[in-house]
Amino acid sequence: MSIAILHINSFAFAMPDAVSMLMVMIMGIAFLIAWAINRLVLMRIRMGVGKSREISAIMQHTLDRSESYVLKLDIAQRHAINVHGHLLPEEGIGYQESFGLIHPDDLNAYRAFIQRMVSGETTTDECVFRWDMSGSQRLGQWRYMHDQGIAETVKRTGKVTNIFCTLTDRTEEVLREQEEQEMANKYRMMFEQSITGLAFYDKDGYLLTANKKMRDILKFQSEEDPLFYKTSLFDMPSFRNLLYSRHVEDLYFCTKSIIIERGVNCYTEIRVHPIYNDNGELYYITFAIRDVTQERELYLQNKKNSHDIRQANEAIRQYENEIQYLMDTCNMRFFRCSRAERTCTFYKGMTTEVSKMSFDKLIEHFSDSPFRQGLMEYDTYFSVQRTELTKMYPLFHEGDEMQWNFIDSVPFFNENGEMEGTYGIVRNVNDLVKKQEELKQETERANDSGRLKSVFMANMTHEIRTPLNSIVGFSDVLPMLSTTEEKQEIIRVIMNNCDMLMRLINDILAISAVDDSGIKIIPREVDFAKSFDDICESLKTRIQEPGVTFIKDNPYTTFVTQIDNGRIQQVITNFVTNAVKYTHQGHIKVGYRYEDQSLYIYCEDTGAGIPKEHQTKIFDRFVKLNDFVQGTGLGLSICKAIADGCHGQIGVESEGDGCGSTFWMKVPCEEIRS
Repeated sequence: MSIAILHINSFAFAMPDAVSMLMVMIMGIAFLIAWAINRLVLMRIRMGVGKSREISAIMQHTLDRSESYVLKLDIAQRHAINVHGHLLPEEGIGYQESFGLIHPDDLNAYRAFIQRMVSGETTTDECVFRWDMSGSQRLGQWRYMHDQGIAETVKRTGKVTNIFCTLTDRTEEVLREQEEQEMANKYRMMFEQSITGLAFYDKDGYLLTANKKMRDILKFQSEEDPLFYKTSLFDMPSFRNLLYSRHVEDLYFCTKSIIIERGVNCYTEIRVHPIYNDNGELYYITFAIRDVTQERELYLQNKKNSHDIRQANEAIRQYENEIQYLMDTCNMRFFRCSRAERTCTFYKGMTTEVSKMSFDKLIEHFSDSPFRQGLMEYDTYFSVQRTELTKMYPLFHEGDEMQWNFIDSVPFFNENGEMEGTYGIVRNVNDLVKKQEELKQETERANDSGRLKSVFMANMTHEIRTPLNSIVGFSDVLPMLSTTEEKQEIIRVIMNNCDMLMRLINDILAISAVDDSGIKIIPREVDFAKSFDDICESLKTRIQEPGVTFIKDNPYTTFVTQIDNGRIQQVITNFVTNAVKYTHQGHIKVGYRYEDQSLYIYCEDTGAGIPKEHQTKIFDRFVKLNDFVQGTGLGLSICKAIADGCHGQIGVESEGDGCGSTFWMKVPCEEIRS
């Protein structure tokens, strides 16, 4: 500045005074203005640099805290280097080489992501892909990376020179989302496959979703049937009087559901449960429905059986009255035997003598009976009270046929304790015995009916509760489990018990059909070779024992015949199910062959075997050789009913305990040749 002033002063001496002074002032003011502007620019530059450094420090700190990586991809060199973090080697990595670190399933999406920015389609884009964190070792340590890309372009040409990629590790978030989605899918599957119809309604009573069982019960025309989705629960006739206010309470009732528009006419068991939020406001309504038509029919059948038992008991009481009447009105004779005289005197009433005969004569009236022998050995035989039912030729009645008589004898003694003889009564009970035989048959039939009812109810109560308790118990445990493996095992147990419950109900329905009108056999033309392959594929999954092998014996590639294929498959299923229960080592072999114009089907196992004394009753109802093995004892009886309905034969072959067994069925049929 001093140098500039000297120049100005020197110049001023060369000019006139007034002009000189004016020029000096103007140049000074201009100089001061320039100096001020210069200082202001320098200050702003310093502030900008400081602010830029501050922002850079904040961004660096943010990147460090976020555990993100920043990469720079040079488009011209096709080379990527680290800008922040150490995701790549220090020398960087080639663009093509980086593809080896990206999961093959995500490679196309990543290439498309880069291409969109390189082509100028967009300047920013994002992509999620799996990156191998093991680097060049190719160990497959995959991590989910979220890549936010920004393209750097030349302003004049618009050409992309570099792409800056910010990579954030989203592995935990993605895995958590996948786990939540998998859990949601499982619950959805459980919701859809429930044996009870389930649905959710909003607070206004409009249907949100319904599972398959409910759609089947109410006969939805489609999954979004407008009749159900556009009608409020509060407007339905069945609920209008029950849900008269929006403050819904738990409801449980049985009713006959009739929906004329969909042809629904069945008896149902319905449960309505409201869900309120923290403010006590209605949020959702859960709805459960179960078709109890078949249960009602079973109840009515049970009621009918109880009525039949009461009628049988009435018949028994009637027979008892008849027997009492016969006893009061039958001919009865009093007798007295003398040991010393060896004679027997008969009286009508207590005093009127009818006849008197010797022991030798009396013996002739008896055939081969203990009483005949007793008369010959009188002293020892009649020394105690005797009651005998024996056949003898008539003493007081017409005819020459032997009749049943009831003889009751009591010894009497003298004052010295010596037996002097016997006395007693002889009653002709020939008619009574006949009545007793009829009564016995009626009693056995009533007892069998009551016993079968008691056994059936006991078996069904136990067998239904066993899988049902497992389903309910493991369903309660399921939400408390944390690992996927544990949940899968619990779900497998639940599904197995659901399958067991379904087979039990099918057996009950099948045995009810046998009781009502017998199993109906409807033969149809079928390729049994293919049908046999299909049922074997389904049955081999039931073998859970690691030491048991399933063997299929199908001797034909095609075998067309006319049979009731569904009933035959039911027999094969029961054979295999029974074998699985008792076989823990070895094999289960299922096969068939055509011989003597009959279809011979067999199931061979290496299980516990069946003792000879039990083989004749194994096909009876409720027969279980091992009470510790689950089952109702109905399966084989159903098989026998099917065999009888097909006019065939059924049987079992076994050498005894531990030797395995072979169940077989033979039904007549004709091979159809094309």
